[in-house]
Amino acid sequence: MPSPEDTTAATRAFLDDHPEAEESLVALVERDAQGELWTFDEIELDSGRFGELVARDIATSVDGGYRLVPPDAIRSVLTTPADSRVSTTSTDTEHSPPPQESNSPDASEPNAPLRVIARFVSDPTTTLGLVGTLIVVAVARLVAAPAVFRDGFVVSPSNDTYFFRYWQEQLAARASGIFDFGLFADMGGAAAARPLAHATNWWVTVLLGGVEAAPTVAAWLPVLLSVCVGYLVYRVSALLTNDVRVALAAVVFYGLAPANVVYTSVGFLDHQAHQYLWLGLLITTLTILGSDLSRRRATTDTTAAAQAHAHDPTMWAVALGLATAVAASAHTWGGSPLTFIPVAAVVGVRVILDVRHGVPPVSANLPLLAGLGLGAGGALTLHLTLGWHESLAAITPVLVAAGGFVVVGLGALWRRFTLRPAGLGIVNAVVVIGGLGGYVLARPDVISRIRTRASALFGREGISETVSLFNPDFAVVLGPLLQLGLGFYFAIAVLVVLTWMFTNRYEPGWLVLVCFAWYYVGLAAIQVRFAGQLAIVIAPFAGIGLIYLLSLIDLTRPVAVLGPPEQQGADPAAPAGVPSSLTDSSLESTSGSGGDTTQASASITSLQLPAERGKRGYLVGAIIVVLLFNLVLVPSLVGQTTYDRAQFDAALAVDAHANETSSEYPQNFVLSQWGDNRMYNYFVSGESRSYGYARSTYDEFLTASNPDEWYNQHHSRVGYVVITERDRDSAANTTYTALYEGLGVGANGTNSVGRYQLIHSGSGVRTFALVSGARIQVTGSSTTSATATTTVSLRGVDYEYHRTGAVVNGTATIRVAHPGTYHVGNRTVTISDRDILAGNQTSISVS
Repeated sequence: MPSPEDTTAATRAFLDDHPEAEESLVALVERDAQGELWTFDEIELDSGRFGELVARDIATSVDGGYRLVPPDAIRSVLTTPADSRVSTTSTDTEHSPPPQESNSPDASEPNAPLRVIARFVSDPTTTLGLVGTLIVVAVARLVAAPAVFRDGFVVSPSNDTYFFRYWQEQLAARASGIFDFGLFADMGGAAAARPLAHATNWWVTVLLGGVEAAPTVAAWLPVLLSVCVGYLVYRVSALLTNDVRVALAAVVFYGLAPANVVYTSVGFLDHQAHQYLWLGLLITTLTILGSDLSRRRATTDTTAAAQAHAHDPTMWAVALGLATAVAASAHTWGGSPLTFIPVAAVVGVRVILDVRHGVPPVSANLPLLAGLGLGAGGALTLHLTLGWHESLAAITPVLVAAGGFVVVGLGALWRRFTLRPAGLGIVNAVVVIGGLGGYVLARPDVISRIRTRASALFGREGISETVSLFNPDFAVVLGPLLQLGLGFYFAIAVLVVLTWMFTNRYEPGWLVLVCFAWYYVGLAAIQVRFAGQLAIVIAPFAGIGLIYLLSLIDLTRPVAVLGPPEQQGADPAAPAGVPSSLTDSSLESTSGSGGDTTQASASITSLQLPAERGKRGYLVGAIIVVLLFNLVLVPSLVGQTTYDRAQFDAALAVDAHANETSSEYPQNFVLSQWGDNRMYNYFVSGESRSYGYARSTYDEFLTASNPDEWYNQHHSRVGYVVITERDRDSAANTTYTALYEGLGVGANGTNSVGRYQLIHSGSGVRTFALVSGARIQVTGSSTTSATATTTVSLRGVDYEYHRTGAVVNGTATIRVAHPGTYHVGNRTVTISDRDILAGNQTSISVS
């Protein structure tokens, strides 16, 4: 139990931080004097202040209630005039610095963990709600688990994942440990386009045990990163709306967006999960920096708010987070310059808003500029010292940061001379065009790289992810439903409304999300692969839309952000899942009904279900109906990226055959449809770096009229072929019909072959080994051709295998691909597996 002196000091500190809580504390002292215990529900303090009472040892739990300890010490502080209170133990208070404003708890305080625990105890429902929604995020990404975890293997979905697994294992095998910093500068081809993604993969692999841990990391790292993004979605949503209901709904919409789930599902080790994480951090830090200034302006004059923002250590910590996100985003994926276009838009528009609303641009944007500048410097340093990525990727954030400094400087001049803000927009556009033009003139070689990137963005065809989100094949409006669910339509409606509402308001926090949302809508309209990023940035808008619709049917209270400005503005900075104020703690009104839907509270920071059982049922039912499309579409879309049993069995069959015959790369290279090629080669040889050969050769192979002649040209590069079912070719005599339909033995009226041996057949999949083929030399024949015949058992069915050779000068050579006893005229000859593999010749006379 604390001493009276400690309680006195704690009470003084509490009242210094929260002078508005004095009357509530007086009431508690009076209750204690009457010997009454009290609970959180019975007092006027919100959960944040209540948590501080417990954490500071001013209140303690007793027999299911609470009481103050010791009350006399607290009473002595309350009877002291406020001007005379001293909350510091130092006698030299004249030069003590004023307390810094902060929008987050001071983690350096010894009792900070206790404060978090106390707040969890005071409001476990909200915290459990957050945990529950993050579990939804994870579970949605485990839909593919049965197809991924097979026979002790991790069978990653899609094709490109095996490129990342290739570099993951190659680099992890070379690393001497997690402190092998030299490897970061010597990653070979992995440093070309996505160096940070590859570096993270191998580093985590080594951290968890080395190459043996590679499959585990490949399986679970995407899921873990997606959960982290879910938390960032929660933080941004709660920060902007002050509404825990919206924040939780946003996490669910993000977590169940099919396009995002596909790219972050279990086993999907690609750059997307990394890219989404750093994009989430980039948006979060920009939003915090913008929202902090708005919050300060609500309680003090604009200039003082901007100066306090610029001097707040918390904002500089956020700026450091922004710098990390900028540097990381530049090196996470090949198209990283695209990430910084909305960042430039945010800076340019924000300065215009600063000038319009009389905010000093320099102090208002100082932490932001520091974060951008430091991050740009980090990105450039990684490029120059480690050789990461191409120069365009490293220079882009530098150009954005430099442009930011110029724009802010111009904004300061504009404000000083009270010029029209519209003119600043024109000047900003000139700065952007001039900066890009100057860079191109200084580096003319970059033009070709820009053209290449533009071609990849606008000109790629033949890949499903390069079609538009608004694909005409899905009636334009149905594409977003299939990729993002109903949440897209909620989000786009709210996005339009809020964009209009905030046109004349100073909302730099919302500006971030609005700019990024419209930007990724535009990119997704070009290529649907950007729908994964779009799912992150529109999730808060979708959450607002859902709660708004539920309020229309009287199941929840309205959303404050859609109301007039006076209904907004409570403290938005409570830690995740922990309310900072409880001006409205319910999803409904205190009377248990839907409440007054015409009046939204300023802040809803605690989650409670409606008191009426029927209303709870309607609420849950309405939410399920809204999410029904997502629940149906997620398994369907994820299933399109996973490999079925027959395909994986084909890979295992090739691997087993290659081991039996001691075939090594490239003799064990598997030729297949390019979209599956990396998977087959990963499990057979580990050489899954490229699918270029398959993409340029496979279709030519299937349409060849003579597969044995094709073998003569490519057998030094190909050891196996996997053929999947397709629409039957119009031409009957092709490799596809001979191998897939005829199994290589002439079944179904096709031509038999002598260089391909069926080693596996599954549902829709045929797998062949390319073999030299044994030669049967027939002499003494008086006919124009000679035929060798045997019975071959394939898939439990016996087929009569005929091979014919032309007789020239009484001799014919017949090449066969299967062992067995062959009948040639009235003679027989036995061919072994060894003869087939080695291409041995056996002679027989039929004279």
